[in-house]
Amino acid sequence: MTSPTKTILRDASIVYGLTFVFGLGSAIAGFNMQNSPSTAYLTNLLSGAAGFAMAGIRISTDRAEHLAWVTVTFWTFNLTNIAFGLQTRAAWIHSGITIILMAVVGGSLATILAPSSKSTSQHCHSRHTE
Repeated sequence: MTSPTKTILRDASIVYGLTFVFGLGSAIAGFNMQNSPSTAYLTNLLSGAAGFAMAGIRISTDRAEHLAWVTVTFWTFNLTNIAFGLQTRAAWIHSGITIILMAVVGGSLATILAPSSKSTSQHCHSRHTE
């Protein structure tokens, strides 16, 4: 059984990897924030949402809490963008809004595609009545 910390790191890495690969693909295709900001932003948003959906589908209990931790961890991973001079501190702070939007869209998709099972609901209910 994996620890919650390892699972959070794994899922944040999935989101980071998807946004990196799709961002690189966008740049190669010529879509960047200077010449095509809406396309670059939408690619980033959707690739991140796909990563959060993948993370959410894999978790059957406490999905919202897990995705919140993945959100914070992914945002922290993006500090490397400042270290490499790819992003300013102000832009990194503002990116938190986009990351939250990614998590909400991805988490919603995960809920639609893999709703919590009855056993999960019963498990949560039994925890609150003990």
